[in-house]
Order: sequence, then C-alpha cells, then structure tokens
Amino acid sequence: MTSTPVTLLSKRTGNASDRPLPTTVQAGELALCFSAADGGLYFKDSAGSVRKVTGTHYATSAPNATPAGQAGNSVGETWVDSSSSAYYLSVWNGSSWQKVGAGFSDLAATANVTIASGAIVANSAIVASGSLGAVLASGSLGAISASGSLGAVLASGSLGSIGASGSLEANVASGINVVTTLPAAYTGGIVYLNAGASGLYVSANGGWILT
Repeated sequence: MTSTPVTLLSKRTGNASDRPLPTTVQAGELALCFSAADGGLYFKDSAGSVRKVTGTHYATSAPNATPAGQAGNSVGETWVDSSSSAYYLSVWNGSSWQKVGAGFSDLAATANVTIASGAIVANSAIVASGSLGAVLASGSLGAISASGSLGAVLASGSLGSIGASGSLEANVASGINVVTTLPAAYTGGIVYLNAGASGLYVSANGGWILT
C-alpha cells in the first residue's frame, strides 16, 4: 500500500490464561489472548457464553488452570496432557474434562470395544508391543502349564477335575504314561493303554473311560 495502513486491533492481552468476561465483550465480538503459554481467540455466542477458538492445548496442566481473567473452560475445548506418556486427548463437556472414547482407550467405559481393560488392547501392553509373541516364542506358555497354574484356570470349566488336580500339568511336562495294565483310578488321571483295548483312558467316576 502506498498510503499509511490503518491498524485495527481487537480486545487483546498478553497475559497467560486471560479470558474475557462475558460482560466485557458483545455477542460476536472477538477478543484475543496472544500469550505463548495459554492463548486463544474468544468470542461471545448467542447464548451469552464465551467460546474459545484455537488448537488443542498441549501442556502438563489443563488450559485456564490458573485463570487471569474469566475462570472455567469452553464447551468443546480440548487438551492433551503432556505429563502422561499416553498423551490422552480430553474434551471439556461443560463441567469436567472427559477422555475421548476410542478403541485404544484405557477404560472400558470410554472405549468403543468391550475388551479395553488396559491389559490386552488399551495400552498395547500385550498385543501391539509384541509381548504375546515373546511369551509364545520363549516357551513360557509351556512353563505355565507345567507349574500347575493351568489347573487353576481349568478348574472352573468342564476340564476342572483334570486340571485342578495338577495331573494335566504333569502330563504336559513329562508326557502321557504308557501302561500295559490300567492302574487304580485316580481323579484327573490320563494314561495310554498299550495292550488289549488300547487307547487313551481318562479316570472319571471311580473308573477309566476310553476316549
């Protein structure tokens, strides 16, 4: 421009977290906070509420945690907590900060899947990190079976009588006993008869059952 430009300034402040009061701005009027710490562009809507127009606030504390002007936050305002390695995205619902629901949430209540418990999918603790593969590759699953832990898991189901006694774990660790004569029946027993009516026998109801 060849002529001296005219500078038009809206209401403004350089103080961090200095939001305009609803009584200091008119509906549709803009007010600017240009603080690098917690700035934003504000306007008053038709309902008389001050709304914030800016990107997502990224800091260890929520935006306007220490207000220099109007206290509180605007509905729909977002914040990422940089103090957490999970970097959760939260939104202000008018009364509190709510984590945004997603398939990789850490709480089942805010997740879009029913298995989000924080152990399987939510925090990638087992699946995405490769931990499950490490368990299988290292043989740890076999060690669990041999230790007797598997019995406790099976005790609540149809194989409970076998698993709860620990005999299943012993068989997993050392192999099925091969016999030529069936021994006295015992709870959870599994043997292979290598004579006569040969086959795999399971002890149940005080006797042996050919499977």
